[in-house]
This record gives sequence, C-alpha cells and structure tokens, in this order.
Amino acid sequence: MPEQEVDVRDLLVKENDGYRKLHEEHQGCEERLDALNGKVFLSDQEKHESVRLKKEKLRLKDQMAEIAREYLESNPDGIHR
Repeated sequence: MPEQEVDVRDLLVKENDGYRKLHEEHQGCEERLDALNGKVFLSDQEKHESVRLKKEKLRLKDQMAEIAREYLESNPDGIHR
C-alpha cells in the first residue's frame, strides 16, 4: 500500500468525524469476524452473521475509500495537516 494512502487514512481518522465513525464500525466488524473465525463450528445463525459482516466491512471500506479519494482530489499537492 502506498505510503500516501496510509498517511491519508491516519489523517482522516484523526480529523474527519465521518471517516472515523466508518473506521470504528469497520474495526467492530473485523473484531466480531475474528471471534467467529476462532470458533471450530458455526451455527447457521453465526454463518449468516459472518456473511453479513463481510458485506458490511466491504461497504464500509468502499465508503472510506471514497472519502479518502475526495480528500486527495481536493488536496492534489498532498496531505495538509
């Protein structure tokens, strides 16, 4: 991953409330998925939850990427802190 992308994400987590909220939701989905993946056996309900969480993570990631893209387009000279 390019260093600029990491820097932009770090900046947005610190300074953009909307991005930070999406990031926290994404982390929550990841933590729950990790818990589910740590189980030897998943119930049908847990399997459905796992699929739902994966889709939600992707949706959140897409939204965060869009915010980062808009930030970079509005700041073509780089990251401004």
